[in-house]
Amino acid sequence: MSFVAAFVTTVSIVAAIAPPLNPTISTKDDDGLFPAPPGYLLPWAGGEIHAVTQGEETTFTHNRATAYAFDFDLSYDTIVASRSGKVAMVREDSNSGGCSPAFSSTGNYVVIDHGDGTSALYLHVAHNGVEVEMGEIVEQGEPIAISGETGLTCGVGGGPGPHLHFQVQQTVEGVPLSQSLPIAFDDISTNNGVPQEGRSYVSGNYGRGQEQKMKLTPWRVPRVFNPQAVPEDPTLIDAPPPPPPPEEPAPAGEWPTSEPLPGDASAPGGEPTIDATASPTRTPSPTRTPSQTPTETPTPLPPTPTNTPAPTQAVATDTVAPTTQQVAPTDTSGPASPTWTVVPEETPPP
Repeated sequence: MSFVAAFVTTVSIVAAIAPPLNPTISTKDDDGLFPAPPGYLLPWAGGEIHAVTQGEETTFTHNRATAYAFDFDLSYDTIVASRSGKVAMVREDSNSGGCSPAFSSTGNYVVIDHGDGTSALYLHVAHNGVEVEMGEIVEQGEPIAISGETGLTCGVGGGPGPHLHFQVQQTVEGVPLSQSLPIAFDDISTNNGVPQEGRSYVSGNYGRGQEQKMKLTPWRVPRVFNPQAVPEDPTLIDAPPPPPPPEEPAPAGEWPTSEPLPGDASAPGGEPTIDATASPTRTPSPTRTPSQTPTETPTPLPPTPTNTPAPTQAVATDTVAPTTQQVAPTDTSGPASPTWTVVPEETPPP
C-alpha cells in the first residue's frame, strides 16, 4: 500500500469516529421557557410580603373582563414575572392616573404571552418603568417593571393610589386587555391558592437558580369559569377596552359593492337613485364687462308703402308766377320721391 493511500484511509477512520464540530448556542427558548411550564407564583420578589387590596368578582372594577383580576399594594416596587413567557406588548409613556373614568386609557402595562393561549397583564406600571423589550423571553421570577399609579388607580380620598393590577387572560394579538381567567398561585397554601382581599402573602417567587425558602403547593386544577359580578359604576374600567377592528376602505376608484351607484337604474324600485343630501352642482355663468355685453339690434321691418301724389307740371300763363321753389315732401320711411323745380318764364315786353 502506498503512503498516500494509507494516509487517506487513516483520515477517513478518524472522521467517522470523531463527532461533528457543530456546537449549538444555548438560548432561553432551548431551556423550555416558551411555551412556559405550568404554574404561577406571586408577581413580586421572593420573601417580600404584600396585601391584596381588591380580589376577584367585585362590584368595583373587578368584574366582566376583569372578573378574575387581583390588585396588590405594590407602591413603586419591583414586579417580577409570575410565569415564564414572551413579551407581547408594552407601554410606559403615560404619566397620568387617578380615580376617574378619564384615566381608564392612560395605564402603562406589560403583557407576557405564555405560549399556551394565555397571557398575563401587569397594569399600572410607572412612567418609563418597563424593564423588558418586545419579543424578549423572560423567565419566572425575572424583574420586568416597576409598579406605579398610571391609569385608573383609586387611592385614599379619590386620588391616585399606586398598585399592581394582575390578571391572566385569553391571548388576543394586539389587545392589551381581554377576558380574564381564574388561576391559583403555587406559593399560597390557603384557599386553594386563590388570594383573598384584605389578606397579606409572602412571595415564593425567587427565580431560577435561587434557593426556595418556602414550600410550594402546586394548584393546577382548572377552576370554574363563571364571572357574575355586576359593576356599580360601569364607567370605571381598569384598562382600556379592546380597540375596534379596523375598517377596510374600498379600493380607490371603486364604489362599495354593497351600495348602488348614484343614478343606477338597478337600485331598488328600478328608479335611478338620487342623493337628497348632495348639493346640486351649477356651472357659473361667465362674467362680462360692459364693453363685452352684446346689445340686441332689432330687425328692421319692411317700409310701409305710402301714396305720394304725382307731381303736376306747371303751365305758363300770362301772369308772372312767383319766384318760389316748391319741394315735394319727402317720406323718410320709403323710397325718395323726385323733386320738381318750377323755373319762371320770361314775360315778353308789351
